[in-house]
Amino acid sequence: MKPDRQQNLGTLSDEQLALALKAGNERAFDELVRRFQGRVYAVAFRITTNREDALDVAQEALVKAYRKINSWEPTGGFLPWLLRLTSNHAIDHLRRQKRQKHQPLDEAAINEYSLETGDEAPANTERAVRAKEIGEQVDASLHVLSPTQRIVFVMRHYEGMPLNEIAAVLGCTVGSVKVHLFRAMKKLQKELKHFRDEGG
Repeated sequence: MKPDRQQNLGTLSDEQLALALKAGNERAFDELVRRFQGRVYAVAFRITTNREDALDVAQEALVKAYRKINSWEPTGGFLPWLLRLTSNHAIDHLRRQKRQKHQPLDEAAINEYSLETGDEAPANTERAVRAKEIGEQVDASLHVLSPTQRIVFVMRHYEGMPLNEIAAVLGCTVGSVKVHLFRAMKKLQKELKHFRDEGG
């Protein structure tokens, strides 16, 4: 059953919207962008570690999703497909750059592109400052990871995605995701050892 063009698109599921777009409903794409531009930008930022690059990657990934919508099949979820496009595009972007600029995560920028902020600051100010410092150190250390390790780490620890969904995004097995995640954690632990030692 194809959604009616005049139907309230906000009530449709992601998959129904994607089907509507495949059927030629341009408004369905606007709704998909509204829902997911924040997620797409956040993933792009964590992988590229640069705001301008992330903006470019996010925009290009959404355009690519529009152009390639006919290759999406309803047997797989729309969001994993979209994030796969985004992560692959981010990897391609990194490979084109010989030297990368590393910036601390700009939460304000991500919130600007996402309606789902909802995080509450810790009540303890000292703990909040420490948590912020650790977060910035982790962000600044993501460059030591391979592109695949970075994607797995970002999707698991920043996006909170389950392992099977990450596997769907990468087109690999859950076992492979676990291996990439384990190696990413070991690299980051080594990279952050001096910070932990200094912080006590």
